[in-house]
Amino acid sequence: MKSKLQIYDIVLISLLTSFLFVQEQLLTFIPNVQLTIFIIVLYSKKLGLIKTSLIVTIHVLLDSFYTSSFGIIYTPYIFIGLMMIPLTLTTIFKKINNHILLGLLGIVYSIIYSWLFLIPFVFVLKVNPYLYIASDIPFQILLASSSFLSILVLYQPTSNLFDQILKKY
Repeated sequence: MKSKLQIYDIVLISLLTSFLFVQEQLLTFIPNVQLTIFIIVLYSKKLGLIKTSLIVTIHVLLDSFYTSSFGIIYTPYIFIGLMMIPLTLTTIFKKINNHILLGLLGIVYSIIYSWLFLIPFVFVLKVNPYLYIASDIPFQILLASSSFLSILVLYQPTSNLFDQILKKY
């Protein structure tokens, strides 16, 4: 029985990581509009910290290799920015299940994720921080809006569907 559970977990993590990766690649033609934060919020709430952390880790590695951005300038900050979602949703925000509150958290996650890139751009690439912030504001607004709206509209029905699918297995 234990080996079946382990195989089930590997298959589940693989499928969900694939879904996360593919949706992000399909939406790359629209800057900062994606479902990534929504999906990681859903996975965090439904799968917990360990499985979601594995999904995020594999996703970040795949995405970094696929986009040729693997390196100190992007990869650690993408990882930190996305890992804060399962870390906080399984600890300090564990009791929050309301889609509106989760949507507001999606805005916060988006802003923190965007601001993390200020570190390598200012200290490694020597970009003027004020210019970086000013030029990034429209992209932050897009990311925060897409995160909020996707969580607001999709979280509850997808959460229910996720529960039904997981019940069968």
